[in-house]
Amino acid sequence: MKIARVLNVVAVLALVGAAVTVYRIKYDATMHSEHVAKLKRQIAQEKDTIAVLKAEWSFLARPDRIQAFAERHLELKPLRQGQTLTVASLPDRPAPVDEIGHKLEALGLMGADTSLATDASGEAKKAAAAPAKKTTIAVKPTSQLRAPVNRPAPQKPATPKVGQPLNITDFLRQNPGLLR
Repeated sequence: MKIARVLNVVAVLALVGAAVTVYRIKYDATMHSEHVAKLKRQIAQEKDTIAVLKAEWSFLARPDRIQAFAERHLELKPLRQGQTLTVASLPDRPAPVDEIGHKLEALGLMGADTSLATDASGEAKKAAAAPAKKTTIAVKPTSQLRAPVNRPAPQKPATPKVGQPLNITDFLRQNPGLLR
């Protein structure tokens, strides 16, 4: 009989605990839904405010209103035909300045000892041969870059003797179909 009472008390406590948990979950869900509704109202209010601000901006930026302010506060005169320019009358673009070259010259790394130098027009000119002690820096426009004439021909790799192991480079050269 005592066991039945203990089981009844435990069951009642479990039911009360379950009811409290369900109530707390329901309360939290209600709070979250109210928060979502509040955020939706705030978003709608902000959209309305943005629409009002756009309307006010359109009203304030009317061309006739701007023209009235310009006539009242600025001393502008109508445009004359002589004030316009043609593209041909504009000055030429200034020559690009080689800032790195100027810095190298200031450091003494470039000057009379360079093998090639660039003048203001961008054309390369030969300079005096430099002693081997100093660093030689060549500055040349890309339009004038060419491959050296006296470049040595690439040497063919020596074929290994029969029975000698191949290195990976020689193996891939002998089997070009493996690379794709």
